[in-house]
Amino acid sequence: MPEMMSLMGDRPLYVALGDSLTVGIGATFFQPNFVKLYQHSIEYYFRQPVERLSFAKNGATSEQILEQLLHPETTHAVANASFITLTAGGNDMLHASRKWLKTGNQAELSESIQSCVATIEEILWTIFEIHASNPQKFCVRVLNLYNPMPQIRETYFWLEQYNKQLASLERAPDVKIADVYHAFLGNEPMLLTLDHTHPNPLGYRIMADTAVHLGFEPVS
Repeated sequence: MPEMMSLMGDRPLYVALGDSLTVGIGATFFQPNFVKLYQHSIEYYFRQPVERLSFAKNGATSEQILEQLLHPETTHAVANASFITLTAGGNDMLHASRKWLKTGNQAELSESIQSCVATIEEILWTIFEIHASNPQKFCVRVLNLYNPMPQIRETYFWLEQYNKQLASLERAPDVKIADVYHAFLGNEPMLLTLDHTHPNPLGYRIMADTAVHLGFEPVS
């Protein structure tokens, strides 16, 4: 059994940062959301209980998630985390895509993609700065974006551009990008709730499985 660090009492800490996907909009009482499923997978792998803290808000943009990191409670949790997940960018892209559908301004949408990825990069480096005082290893998993508007073919092109740029952030230490986009690809209607935006319980399970498949290095 791999050894694990003790961060909160005798238990390691998992911190979930993000938007409605971290909140779990679309999950049900009997079918856990992404965060709970990911926690359960950590506990199963390491054979020990794991503490969980979530800092997420429905509708949060990447800028708002960055601001959340500066709150003392969030900063303290991130500094002591062994595992961190991040869901961000979905609301940024939804706002930008809806504007693009009205105006047809591709240059503006392209700028929105670059701006969002830059903010997520800033989130990651802020996490590293916060955690720098803790010598113990930790891992960060960022979920990329599935397509909530599969009926509009052009949205695939823009999401692929976004996810390609997001993948470049894996150059940061101990960061891996969970490829939810391809895990959902072609099956979006079956994996989303009636609001056509948030995952249903099966969608959340696929999200969690995709992140877990990346492993937990360097913690393990």
